[in-house]
Amino acid sequence: MVRLLRAAAPILGLALLGREVFAEASAEQDGGHEKEEENTTAPYEEPSTAGLHWAETFDGDVWSRWKHSLQEKYTGKFTLEKRAKEALLGDVGLLVPTEARHYGAAATFAPIQGKKEVPFVVQFEVRFQDGLQCGGSYIKLFDSSGAKADEFKDNTPYVIMFGPDRCGETDKVHFILRHKNPISGTWGEKHFKDAPRVPSDQTTHLYGLVIKPDNSFDILIDGEGKKTGNLLSSMEPAVNPPKVIDDPADSKPSDWVDEAKIDDPSASKPDDWDEDAPARLPDPAATMPAGWREDQQKKIPDPTAKQPDDWDPDEDGDWEAPVIENPACKVGCGKWEPPTIANPQYKGKWHAPRIDNPAYKGIWKPRQIDNPNYFVDEAPYLLPTISAVGIDIWTMQKGIIFDNIIVATDPQRAQQFGEDTWKVRHQLELKQIPPLPKDGGGDGLVGEAIEFVTRNIIPVGVTLLALAIGLAWFCLRDGSGVPPPPSEAERRRLRQEREEARKEQEGATAAPEQDGAAAAAAAEQEDEGGLGDLGKTD
Repeated sequence: MVRLLRAAAPILGLALLGREVFAEASAEQDGGHEKEEENTTAPYEEPSTAGLHWAETFDGDVWSRWKHSLQEKYTGKFTLEKRAKEALLGDVGLLVPTEARHYGAAATFAPIQGKKEVPFVVQFEVRFQDGLQCGGSYIKLFDSSGAKADEFKDNTPYVIMFGPDRCGETDKVHFILRHKNPISGTWGEKHFKDAPRVPSDQTTHLYGLVIKPDNSFDILIDGEGKKTGNLLSSMEPAVNPPKVIDDPADSKPSDWVDEAKIDDPSASKPDDWDEDAPARLPDPAATMPAGWREDQQKKIPDPTAKQPDDWDPDEDGDWEAPVIENPACKVGCGKWEPPTIANPQYKGKWHAPRIDNPAYKGIWKPRQIDNPNYFVDEAPYLLPTISAVGIDIWTMQKGIIFDNIIVATDPQRAQQFGEDTWKVRHQLELKQIPPLPKDGGGDGLVGEAIEFVTRNIIPVGVTLLALAIGLAWFCLRDGSGVPPPPSEAERRRLRQEREEARKEQEGATAAPEQDGAAAAAAAEQEDEGGLGDLGKTD
């Protein structure tokens, strides 16, 4: 293991060296990044919330408005913190301080209900300061129905769930609408079928949902429309149920035949059909090449080799000459076998031909009946009462921070609020990102790769180290996973080669001094990393 670590160490060192070179190049390009630090921050000013139904900027006495859920599963507790890298100095948000926890908190506000010809807007900021590999950062809008905020639970019925979620194959900005069936009285979750992906960087992003009076909606990221849809056609399952449904009481008859093809019962295997015939057979036209020696071995003992004078049979065993390629085998040696060709008589396993099934009745389907819970809601944009917002998430990353959550009925006012808050912060955060070197950064995928490595130097280094160790282990292993010990013949050969090398070195008295130093270094390296003296005992 020590040798493997030594072998992999240069890889990690190269990664660290690349990081230093990148940092130096960046410093030269921007003329000293520290001098520009004063331009990457600004004092925080509490924004105006006039014209918004409700807004949470996490200023003032936040815990008088927000309450942690009393449900036992929520072992994580949000805190109010500044960003690890501030842009708006002094601004705080709702922070996830510890990874691998469930978090639950809620706040209530004045009830709001959908009105004709009036849009509905929800918008908030999230930053993944430590990235996001597996976790949620969405919010839930629900009707508290007079309950206290700390009574919020994971199964509290919500009206809208909206926001980023990433884990495994999931990577999207959720939009889920819970809609009530007026006939059955049940609520169903309606998922947007074409949700956008979550941004992958670690800057603050603004997520917005605008539901319009024509039932269309827009999902915005950083103020730009990413996806559009319609509540009547873009949700799965649909808001309005089908008019007819399968009869739950109907079942397929026991004598129903739904196999369209069957084996021909009148067919039989031909008498000359040989299922045992091989697919390939020796080529009868092939002959052994001239010069092929069946009486010779491919490898033979070296006839010119001699036993060393100091060879001790008692200590070293019986001496055996090293094995070389047999010069008589220029064409080939050993038992000759003709090449194989495709067998013209090969037919394989016989199968009866397939014919139409005369008893086939088709694919069975249950009969259709009127849906007893059928209804038509032409205006699902008219949302039911909403009077609270809750955050119910589980995440494997800490450092997620929420801020500037708003509920509004004026999309233009919400947009302006985003420009006054998120856009100011975002522009400063972009200035805080070190630029790529002009000659080394490159554009496109190359530049992104370099930036990723420099931002994640430790994980990348550890990954390279693990790959190097795994590669070395794979190259050394055999079927049992352990390198086999050398045979007796290999040990004798190594001893003989080492003895011959020693004699040659003693005879090279006129070699330059630096050659002697190189030979000593090579000998030291062989003693440390090679097989060493296998015949020596301690």
